[in-house]
Amino acid sequence: MFRLFVILAVLSARFALAQTASYSQGVASTLDPGETFKPGASLFWSPTAQATWDQLKAYHGVKAIDLDPPTPVADVLNHFVWDAGKTLPDGTVVYGGDDSEKLRAAVREMLRKKVGANAAAMIGPYLPPGPVNERVTRLHTALFVSCLAHSPRFPASFKASNAPFRLSNGEKPRVAGFGCEKDEVLAHFDVIQILADDRRGSFLLKITFFTGEKGRPEFMLVGTKPHMTSLAEGIAWMKAAMKNPLPVDQAVSHNNAWWRYHNQLTPADVFWMPKLKTTLACDFGELIGKSYLKQKLPDGVMTWWEIREAQQLIVFKLDEEGALAHAVFKVAPDFLAAGGGGGLGPKPADATKLPPLPRRFVFDQPFVMSLWMKGAEWPYMAAWVDSEDVLIKK
Repeated sequence: MFRLFVILAVLSARFALAQTASYSQGVASTLDPGETFKPGASLFWSPTAQATWDQLKAYHGVKAIDLDPPTPVADVLNHFVWDAGKTLPDGTVVYGGDDSEKLRAAVREMLRKKVGANAAAMIGPYLPPGPVNERVTRLHTALFVSCLAHSPRFPASFKASNAPFRLSNGEKPRVAGFGCEKDEVLAHFDVIQILADDRRGSFLLKITFFTGEKGRPEFMLVGTKPHMTSLAEGIAWMKAAMKNPLPVDQAVSHNNAWWRYHNQLTPADVFWMPKLKTTLACDFGELIGKSYLKQKLPDGVMTWWEIREAQQLIVFKLDEEGALAHAVFKVAPDFLAAGGGGGLGPKPADATKLPPLPRRFVFDQPFVMSLWMKGAEWPYMAAWVDSEDVLIKK
């Protein structure tokens, strides 16, 4: 028998930090949003691994999976605080339970339909109970797999264009991107909101995705902020901005003059960001081979669970039409046994009568990006972009 869990329930825990990702060719996936950025490298995170880990805890009926030897990533997964039902898009699923050929066939078919052949290939053959070596016997196996497959679309297509992107290592490759300016912004007036802007290089935009009558509202947050060190820091900045966004209109001083600052784009503004595309497959050695729930039976036999596989696949694409976000995470544990500024005076009273301040919201340098369901405390996909590996060159 196998069980299919659609992510609707509330799952909660406590958050901690750890180093988890292994970088390859300038881009990596991580299980920890607190992972420290590496210069010139991009980093992707999705809480689908958290959904899988939470189901593993429920399977064993424990509040935490205490690995031996301990590893920081397990602390992150054991203590993360979230509401899965609000965070993950509709249709996100978690398969989990006793391992079998039937379960694996069902998981492969689900992954093939939702994500494709590469995801289905993550599910290898079933390993039945039996000897592992001269000393150890496999008594039982289990399998847990989460799958997010979502493609939110922008309400109106942005205009494709090219521009240089300034990487932190000083290189400036010319890349494909999209955006709007001048009269083009009118079609996106209700789509883009400026949540934060210190007018010194730190700003955050909210771009609303299209949803039908039955769809849950969702959006993308994209921002740039000097000296950002992790996705957790970027997400905390985003949460604060959502709770205290910029006012609709205000009067601001700039170059010894007064300007109107509106929280949506005006024809005086420029918006541009690069297109993104990546496919990541990562085995997490921080989990593989670790044991848990050890016990010694009265006859001297030692039993324990051991993680045989811990793998993640992330596929992400962003262009002028919208985003494609796929995230699959797999954990396969075995049950084993072994024997024996001033100067301008008061501000004008009516900011709406001032000329709009020209602004450039151009993501031509490292930036943080995340996809959110409305009302969620965490995004369902987040990324730090600082490498050519995720950019589409021109």
